[in-house]
Amino acid sequence: MLDINAQGKEFPEFKFEIERCKIKELCMAIGDDNPIFYDKKIAIKEGYTDTPAPLTFPTVINFWGYPEIWDRMIEIGVDVKRLLHASEEYEYFEPLYPGDIITGNVSVESVRSGGVMDVATFKSTYKRDGKVVLIARMKIVVMLQGE
Repeated sequence: MLDINAQGKEFPEFKFEIERCKIKELCMAIGDDNPIFYDKKIAIKEGYTDTPAPLTFPTVINFWGYPEIWDRMIEIGVDVKRLLHASEEYEYFEPLYPGDIITGNVSVESVRSGGVMDVATFKSTYKRDGKVVLIARMKIVVMLQGE
């Protein structure tokens, strides 16, 4: 059962360097063939300064850059074997590019416990050079065991 007192808890900061190959790998995995993600010249022609990271890239940052997220979830009572992904939301302030060093901070934005399921929302704030460039929210549902 989720610890309702975990709401507001912040986890240790982490750093992640955005790599061109990770952008390409994600695009290939999701079947996005938009050339701005593969060809720097085309991206620049379209107004970017380099090949931008696709909109769902924060998932890569969290799971490659902060694999400890699973341990942090367990610490607040998440039974990761019963976890269901409910939603993902991204608020971009600036594009992300290869070579960017991103500092991430994950916090527990909300917790609701009781009934047949627990629900938690994790907020990830990403900064480049001290400036917030992206906020991501991940909502999970944890089904509780019946008696």
